[in-house]
Amino acid sequence: MIVIGAGVAGLSATRVLTSAGMRVSCLEATGRVGGRIRTGHDPLASFPVELGAEFIHGRSPDIWRLIESAGLIAYERTARALYIEKGGEARHAKLDEFSEPVLARLAESERRQDESFDNFLRRSHQPAKLKNWARAYVEGFNAARKERISVRSLKQDAIAADEIEGDHVFKLLGGYDSLVRHLVGSIPDHRSVVRLHFVVEGVQWRRGRVTVHFRSSLHNSQGSLHAKRLIVTVPLGVLRAEVGDAGAIHFDPEPLAIRQAARSLEFGQVYRMTFRFRDPFWENDPRFRGTGFWLSHERLFPTWWTNHPVLTPTVTGWSAGPAADPLLGIGRREVVSAALASLAKIIGRKIPRPLAAYFHDWQADPFFGGAYSYVPVNAMPAREILARPVDKTLFFAGEATDTHGHGATVHGAISSGMRAARQVQEATA
Repeated sequence: MIVIGAGVAGLSATRVLTSAGMRVSCLEATGRVGGRIRTGHDPLASFPVELGAEFIHGRSPDIWRLIESAGLIAYERTARALYIEKGGEARHAKLDEFSEPVLARLAESERRQDESFDNFLRRSHQPAKLKNWARAYVEGFNAARKERISVRSLKQDAIAADEIEGDHVFKLLGGYDSLVRHLVGSIPDHRSVVRLHFVVEGVQWRRGRVTVHFRSSLHNSQGSLHAKRLIVTVPLGVLRAEVGDAGAIHFDPEPLAIRQAARSLEFGQVYRMTFRFRDPFWENDPRFRGTGFWLSHERLFPTWWTNHPVLTPTVTGWSAGPAADPLLGIGRREVVSAALASLAKIIGRKIPRPLAAYFHDWQADPFFGGAYSYVPVNAMPAREILARPVDKTLFFAGEATDTHGHGATVHGAISSGMRAARQVQEATA
């Protein structure tokens, strides 16, 4: 059995199958595990810095069982947010308070035909101010474009989030990679099972037979592995890549339904920048004191958050969806400058020089190609197609394959890996 990808989906699938006594090789292209979980541990910082996934959304049993079994410490993030209007007027409210009236109407909508969120907003009779905040929330949270994202998918996601108390947001005190380390450590003989620097370039397959062609990025050597079945857990950005693109995997024969479904979905773009200062100077301002999130209409980095209620001198800026368009393809220095300029405008004062800046360009990384998936109008069946086995031989997992409204989340990725492992077990029974 072969698993491609050692993100949480691949590790979860590997954990289930190896624990059931199956021989598995989990191949990871990079030199680390965790996928879009990437935690930095700066020896000069008092707190781990997340460069990718950061939050635990709600109380999904699949992720909380892992947290509890590992004995990890999670704390609930402060939901108190500061909303900053154009012109500088600011008001405190809950994180989703300004967008909730619009999104509640969306959930109540009985419209049978799918439509874009942009179209829904045009039909809405809510005040323009609330619609603007709802647009900012949907595009920022989903890393999506309002004219592309499906209202039907947003409704499904909202229902799924309500079932797990998704309005509660948590964070792991020791960093998200502590969960990854637990996942890896729970795989029997993980040192020989999980193989790093194995860049998969091609897959030849027929029913009941798979050959995976790879190269080692350490030794620049090539090789192949054989198995009866294969689980593919690469990000949607890689699954959508054309042959010849960096990081792409060539399938022979190509599973046409899978490829079409992958191209039907969208892969959002996100730039996140974390700054470490000498002290949390914003706590000296009554407007920002004790807040977890700062929401604005600033053009490039409109959303920021702190680690509150844990008090640290770090703050993170978020630019997603259309807001990130001007940042595509520019260098790290320019992204840092843009983020600092946005932060200064939001705070309304000259800010002190940061001691450190933490950033990873997920869009430019060939083994990811972006942030996470979302469903465009009329593409709801695509996730279902990705989650179906192909000829009892190819299986796909990862957040983009979640069919229960938890796409784009870590817990959705974990659940999808477990689902793919169960499908393999059923196919071999």
